Amino acid sequence: MTAPEKERRVQEAVRRHARTRAFAEAEDVISAVLSDPRVQEARARVEAADTQLGRELCARLQPFQERHDHALAEGDTTRLTEVCGASTAAGGDCAVR
Repeated sequence: MTAPEKERRVQEAVRRHARTRAFAEAEDVISAVLSDPRVQEARARVEAADTQLGRELCARLQPFQERHDHALAEGDTTRLTEVCGASTAAGGDCAVR
């Protein structure tokens, strides 16, 4: 093995070691942050809010889901492909009205 090859192998090994060490340190820091009681409380509040908002959204979207299911069962392709005029999304959204 030539000297430049040895040098390259050593540099690669050093890079691998540094990367492995950096990942291990990052995992330690992440574990420490996530174990903090304040972080756990904040996480619980976010999860509770997410669950509540999901329930509210589900209830608001249920009529659209029912219309969609009905149009599918009826094979009403016209209704399934209509573009909602009230859409605010760029490019429009398909909705069953």
